[in-house]
Amino acid sequence: MGKGKRTEKLTLGRFFDVWGSILTFSAMIAVFCILSDRFSTVSNVVNIFTQSAPMLIIAMGVTLVNMSGESDLSMGGVVGLCASLFCGMVASGSSPWLALLATVGVGLACGLLCGALVAYAGLSSFITTISVMFLTQGLEYAYSNGQSLWVRDNPVTQVVTASVGPVPVMVIMTLALFLIVYLVMHQTKTGLHIQSVGLSQDAARFAGIPVKPIKLLMFGAGGVFYALGGILNALRSSGSIIYSGQRLLLPVLAVTYIAKTILGTKRPNIPGILVGALVLTSISTAFTLLGLEFYYTSVAQGIVLLFAAVLSVSNRSVILQEDLR
Repeated sequence: MGKGKRTEKLTLGRFFDVWGSILTFSAMIAVFCILSDRFSTVSNVVNIFTQSAPMLIIAMGVTLVNMSGESDLSMGGVVGLCASLFCGMVASGSSPWLALLATVGVGLACGLLCGALVAYAGLSSFITTISVMFLTQGLEYAYSNGQSLWVRDNPVTQVVTASVGPVPVMVIMTLALFLIVYLVMHQTKTGLHIQSVGLSQDAARFAGIPVKPIKLLMFGAGGVFYALGGILNALRSSGSIIYSGQRLLLPVLAVTYIAKTILGTKRPNIPGILVGALVLTSISTAFTLLGLEFYYTSVAQGIVLLFAAVLSVSNRSVILQEDLR
């Protein structure tokens, strides 16, 4: 009898591991639809995807590094530096394509710097990426003289205003990029090797997988995604707001954390960050439609993240502190 009860308990526990977050977030969206008839409109759904786009791109970069077994906080500075560089070059008359190339190059260089120090010099990814975050924040301030750099009325802003039917071009590009990353990371041998490194470096080395080059590659890719996300975020605001990366740091980390609760993976994964980004954006959008004060959004997002922490552990009798991977 006791064994049967235990089996039932384990089955229910596994059910909530896999479906708990999906059911909870679905219920939350249903409540928003009931409270505001504008929440479920096509225009609002498109708006949620539009607002989520920069955060989703940046979160993809963080997740790539996480999937290789490391943490990355450098995005808190790299995003702002790249956004400022792009807007500064465009505002001074440079070609948007040249500005894009230079900006992505800077993001790649920052990522490779982190990757080299972590993979080949053996430094802690936590300390290394925090150091690079402060370094790039300083460079951002020096480049912009501590001021926001605007690109209002510049044709380059059409990237975020153009649309195909009711769907903005930036949403189409973001979802296309998301699909490519998903297929590479979850449907190819390369993605399997990267995840193997994240699960166990020793086992990966024994299997002949090049651990250090993979870590370097993931940090470099992360830097590229930070640059792209920073540019997109700046264009949505018609300019680069000083320290914009710092403002996005905690929301992006929250998205990557929520992702680990999706379908009971408890591991960094690409599909989960789409859900995480949409959930956080849905909360802020719904509260705006309901006319609530802005600080209630932070309260609600904090509750969602706390709930995600509960779902991310197998033994709910003891809640252990998670690391940033």
